[in-house]
Amino acid sequence: MRNKNLLTIFLLVIIGFSVYTFNLNNQLFWDDDEWIKSNIFVHNFSYLKEIFTQNVLAGFGLNSNYYRPLLLLSFAFNYIIHGIAPFGYHLLSNGFHIANGVLIFLLLGKFLNRRTSFLAALLFLIHPVQTEAVTYISGRGDPMSVFFMLTALWSYVKYFEIKRKLFAVSSLLFAIFAVLSRETAILFPLLLMIFYISFLSREKFISALKKSFIVSLPFWMISIVYFILRLTVFNFENTLNFYSQQNAYTENLFFRLYTFGAVLIEYFKIIFYPVGLHMERSLPVATSLFQWPVWFGALIVLGVIFISFLLFRNLKIENSLKIENWNLKIKEPNSDFRIWFFGWAWFFVALGPVSGIIPINAIIYEHWLYLPLIGFATLTGFYLDKILFFLKNNQKLITYYLLLITLIAYFSFFTIQSIKRSILWGRPIEFYEDILKYSPESVRILTNLGNLYSVRGDSVKAAEFYIRAVETPDGKFFAEPYYNLGNIYRDSGQIDKAIEQYQKAIEADPNFPFAYQSLAEVYVNKKQDLISGIEILEKLKAIQPGNPRLYYNLGLLYLATNNFDLAVQNLESGLDFASGRDSEVEAAIKEILSKMRTN
Repeated sequence: MRNKNLLTIFLLVIIGFSVYTFNLNNQLFWDDDEWIKSNIFVHNFSYLKEIFTQNVLAGFGLNSNYYRPLLLLSFAFNYIIHGIAPFGYHLLSNGFHIANGVLIFLLLGKFLNRRTSFLAALLFLIHPVQTEAVTYISGRGDPMSVFFMLTALWSYVKYFEIKRKLFAVSSLLFAIFAVLSRETAILFPLLLMIFYISFLSREKFISALKKSFIVSLPFWMISIVYFILRLTVFNFENTLNFYSQQNAYTENLFFRLYTFGAVLIEYFKIIFYPVGLHMERSLPVATSLFQWPVWFGALIVLGVIFISFLLFRNLKIENSLKIENWNLKIKEPNSDFRIWFFGWAWFFVALGPVSGIIPINAIIYEHWLYLPLIGFATLTGFYLDKILFFLKNNQKLITYYLLLITLIAYFSFFTIQSIKRSILWGRPIEFYEDILKYSPESVRILTNLGNLYSVRGDSVKAAEFYIRAVETPDGKFFAEPYYNLGNIYRDSGQIDKAIEQYQKAIEADPNFPFAYQSLAEVYVNKKQDLISGIEILEKLKAIQPGNPRLYYNLGLLYLATNNFDLAVQNLESGLDFASGRDSEVEAAIKEILSKMRTN
């Protein structure tokens, strides 16, 4: 048995590496620029304090409401070893994903047969919808946090079996690692309860529910403490709303839930027929339960609940006929109700954070299916195995082999789609152009395409995409295309046009620091207007109060305008902030202050 498990694990590893070997040399791009390439916090381990106390984009000079210190630490690990060379980043992300497939097999294999566990793990591993979380380096938070959650679950199961405190402690530790990798791991206590009820309990459902809550209490404490910290110390934007602008979706809970009904249908479409996969998906906000496909999504949820009730009722009737063997019967984990409950409860609980109850940064993303797919894959593996077993044992061999061939073809289709997606992720311009087929007015995609052409030195083509971006209906809410357009005008000597674009960038996002910096630079260096430069940088202080270079530049400007008191005040503040963080600025400020005191 053990040798067969080892062979199965080896097969899963080989399949996983075969599917994702095509992404190993894909370059870092999109958010990788902000999260890794230009984020000083991940460039050496001297920023450990900042990694654990600031938001993920603070090292890039931006503010965000994401707090994922272990994810940043994993990026630092890669960066310190091999810089921005992509191979190591992808190897680690792929490794997390493959390890998750193996852990799913091991966990389910303790309670279900090997075929069911293998089918579930295989589906999770090769499904094309997973490529967004695996191949996109900045998406590593999904496979990384799921790895720690599954490891915490495996440790808890070991503790449940042999009662060694080491496994209890390690389970709690891995749960902490999970929540520090990605916010959705706050759900782990609920997922543990679902697993306990489905596979570990011997009690009736209500008793098992109560017991599962009790055994998960230490994990609830972790989630509660984390939640309080995120509301207070680590609430970097003083809100749980990840949308930067208020709109009908963010302001109305029912609209968000109605919209989730439509999103659910879209998720099922890409689960069963994963073609046309792309990022930056857009769906209209639903304002009524009776809109298509909102009502259909609601019917599916009601159908799942109704079937759960029927299966539960059948289980109670079956047990009442064999009261003397009740515990033994309930312990049997392969009952339809237990698997049905596990699969759907896990699926919907894992989707909970993106259901719209709390407004987040989008309506739908493919990578949001990464964790929920475990529940769906378990259901699929269980019922596929059940059907195949029935056909084979009832001598319906023709149907059995036809189904088997169909499954092989279907899973091969998934594998090919995953490989194609991984290859496309390695071709940024084609990747963005593919998204524009589905979302032609996506400001982010148009801006990203402009950035790619700008890096290649084609400022004319870059400007075309930036102009398209700012002319979209949502363009006025995004600072970056205005800012980048301003840089093109600045570099071509069109200073007044550059100033206009920088000002529009600030109007779009008053907290976008780069527009202030460039606007001040233009006024000082091109317009020789030091006073305007000072005014702009003073406004920037409210956005970046701890930026030593800002105080350094202000100090120089105040010196140039003969305002020595303010010059000293800013230089000394800059020295305090630079100490131990920015040796270059620290040395420069010390030199200036020394000369001032000498004179």
